[in-house]
Amino acid sequence: MTQTPASPPPVQPPYPPQAQGQAQPSNTISILAVVFGAAALLFGLIPVAGIFLGGMFGLAAITLGIIGIFKSHRLMAIIGIALAVIGLIIATVISLAVGRAVEDVVEDWPTDVEDLTDEGADGRDDADDDEGSDSADGTDPNSPLPSGSAVDIGDWNVSFSNVVPDSTDTILAENEFNEPPDDGHQFFMFQVDAIYEGSDSGFAWDDIELGIYFNNTLYTDECGVIPNDLFETPEVYEGGTASGNACVEVPSDGVDAAVISVEDYWETSARYFVEPD
Repeated sequence: MTQTPASPPPVQPPYPPQAQGQAQPSNTISILAVVFGAAALLFGLIPVAGIFLGGMFGLAAITLGIIGIFKSHRLMAIIGIALAVIGLIIATVISLAVGRAVEDVVEDWPTDVEDLTDEGADGRDDADDDEGSDSADGTDPNSPLPSGSAVDIGDWNVSFSNVVPDSTDTILAENEFNEPPDDGHQFFMFQVDAIYEGSDSGFAWDDIELGIYFNNTLYTDECGVIPNDLFETPEVYEGGTASGNACVEVPSDGVDAAVISVEDYWETSARYFVEPD
């Protein structure tokens, strides 16, 4: 009797390969968001330029941060966005503040040399058309008020006296640090008497703008340290008088035709012209 051979033992299947750990998402995007956000914050501290440089880095950081929230390190992406937003806010605030400050300075800065001729070469067109109406109130530099005239400027009644067209030697002797006028120029000094007529109080040197006009040009350059300076007069109340000298550097050529100019420094009002005594 033939014996049937035994069947071979079953073959064990190979072990399945070990599952590989899933790849961790890259932090590059979130890191870039933080770097750009920090750059936006730093550049935001620079006036004016910061709004452009900080703005570019800030927008880049916000964009990368949004992407990083979903595809990279979530916390770092949020930090980058926060830095960018703070930088943009700081850049905007600083730029607006600097712009406003510059605008205020430009508006308040007195003009050193101002051309007053509106029509015609001699500035007489308006006076001719109005049949001399300007000559009556002193607003035409070619028809100024007579010497000794008092002019109402804002809260002040202002008059002039003791005019010294060439006070150069006096000014230079007043202070050793005073610089001489430019070649062909001289110092024109005069006394200002200002009576305060307002209901509160005021400083004459702060409310009144003075100058010397001739040759169709208004000169306002100051002379330095002068004797009895109007700038040193104290605050006065209703009925009080502030008296002191003012001085303007002017060209020597044509100074014989000079007249004194006065107007309210803070209010937009008429400018008056008075002949020196």
